[in-house]
Amino acid sequence: MTINTNDVAQKMMEAAKIVVGDKWPATQSYFESESRIFAERFASIAALLAEGAISQARAQSHVQFQKEAWETVLLAVAGLTQIMVEQALNAALKAVNEVVNKAVGFALL
Repeated sequence: MTINTNDVAQKMMEAAKIVVGDKWPATQSYFESESRIFAERFASIAALLAEGAISQARAQSHVQFQKEAWETVLLAVAGLTQIMVEQALNAALKAVNEVVNKAVGFALL
């Protein structure tokens, strides 16, 4: 199964927007950009798994690295706190965990 990156990015943005609330206008471009990048990374990870190029453990490591990178970018945005970033990121990942996990065939998220 392939991952529809546009659909995944959109779902992630919608979930994050709810958490960020009134700070959304100031942070929207960052969330949009990072959601697209993250969705593309999910698709790449899924493809590498399907090819047998990486293990499940390596895939989980890649996802953790991407989460940390996204968190770092969002923390650089004025007005976002560590807790808000973590909550937004968790909401975004929860919104797509079923799609991504189904695509890779195990609980990656």
